Amino acid sequence: MSYYTDHGEILYQIRLNVNKQFTVNEELNSLLEVHDASLICQYDAFVNFINECESKDETVNPLYKWTKETIENENKKIKYKNIYSVLINKQQVYKEEIADSIINKIEELNIISVESIDKFDTQPKNNPQPPKKFRNKT
Repeated sequence: MSYYTDHGEILYQIRLNVNKQFTVNEELNSLLEVHDASLICQYDAFVNFINECESKDETVNPLYKWTKETIENENKKIKYKNIYSVLINKQQVYKEEIADSIINKIEELNIISVESIDKFDTQPKNNPQPPKKFRNKT
């Protein structure tokens, strides 16, 4: 919930946009293991976030409401099941040099089912914010 901004520095996340043929091959798995990294389907990450909010009774915030609507939308569910976030040391965000290094190594593997790789930072101004309809409701 606030891990994106409470740390006082800009951190990054890598996301792989994949097609339906994507599987974690031996080379990618080895690369991930070397860096204590793993992949999580972005849809599953959203579901985990919703479950965490609900278990803590933190369901009145705009990000919860927006994410809840997202996972209940069948088209968005399909979209986010084809996006994988890279976790490093079980962390969703990490230093830029780590992100860049992992991106370069994944690109070197030339995995055909990885259509693109995105790198996101934790600055709110660079990321979509919950729409007004979620900020105005209680």
